[in-house]
Amino acid sequence: ITQNDLNQYLSNQHILNRSFLSTSIDREVAEMFAGEGQQSKMRYTPKNHCALQYSCLCQYLIKQNSTAINIQSLSTRPDEKEILILPFTVFKVKAIKQNYLDDPTASISIEIELEECEDPNDNKNELENSDTSRTSSLSSSADDIKHIEEYQKFKQRKHRLYVIIGVLVLAILLALTFTFIFTFVIKKNSTQNTTNMPMPPTESPLPDCPTIFSRSSWSARPYKNHSNLTLPVKHIVVLTPKPLSSIINQQSCIREIKRFQDYHMDERGWDDIGYNFILCNDNEDQQQIYTGRGWTYIGTHCKGYNGESLGIGIIGNYTGIKSLNVFKSLIQCGIMQNYIIKNFTLIRYYASNDAYEYYLQYLRNDTDLQYSNQGSNQTVSCQ
Repeated sequence: ITQNDLNQYLSNQHILNRSFLSTSIDREVAEMFAGEGQQSKMRYTPKNHCALQYSCLCQYLIKQNSTAINIQSLSTRPDEKEILILPFTVFKVKAIKQNYLDDPTASISIEIELEECEDPNDNKNELENSDTSRTSSLSSSADDIKHIEEYQKFKQRKHRLYVIIGVLVLAILLALTFTFIFTFVIKKNSTQNTTNMPMPPTESPLPDCPTIFSRSSWSARPYKNHSNLTLPVKHIVVLTPKPLSSIINQQSCIREIKRFQDYHMDERGWDDIGYNFILCNDNEDQQQIYTGRGWTYIGTHCKGYNGESLGIGIIGNYTGIKSLNVFKSLIQCGIMQNYIIKNFTLIRYYASNDAYEYYLQYLRNDTDLQYSNQGSNQTVSCQ
């Protein structure tokens, strides 16, 4: 109870009970309910705009049988020894014990002793004759049964309300769970299945070489003519052709590679796609290597150096660490298979200067690869 509630309980003050009041004939049970929960802790809250609360234990002295009903047999928890005090009963405050004054940590802060005010008319009628008393007793019993039935109906309605609330909360949780699973799991897996399947065919990787997808993996057109390279080549050319659309997945990569081949053969009049290899980096953070003209055929990518270089086109982000590692693994594969000399030279293509500078800085800091640019500031360029 709050301080405002406590102010109503003055000595000899009369208190009207306006509703059903669940009590227990066992003081320990009552103390357990009065002492538990937040109300026993809030008495330590500093005084502010809110009234201070106390844990309170009320002891009711019942003088008339019609005032209270023993419902221990009907209670869902018989050990509570529940007694139901009926509404509209008047009690007189006999004593108030303020435990918190002596012990602020007491589990029960306030103890109030109340005594039922008897109805003299009812007592007079009970004493006049036993028949009338017996009739009153029967009437009281009928009223008791009626009150019990009303109380049971009230508890049933309360139970149904809790069940309905529980079902609604469960339905909301299930809906949120289904939405989460559909959005973040099923949809993601569906996207991966559509973007990654079927996997394009690959050439059998050579020892110490990364996976390199063959020309058939991107449905390359037949080339018109191929000329053999003089191996091993001395130069590597990095080119960054601009895709027409964003590279979302490997299907987007294949579409762009086919577009480059069509442009090179139909618009430029070349015999095939100009690059020896194409590295594609998509938004799913996958890096794949596709065969253009391959290791042994002359490309069309760097005027003046086509016959002694490999042209590597990079689609998408070329600055990521995974992209750099894939580029390095391709170069190491060429060196191991004697397609590239160990002391190769990186060539700057005029339209891909940023990529050239980026990869040059990367190679200068890499101890696994050696190339002629490493020891000088000379820049070798082509168009």
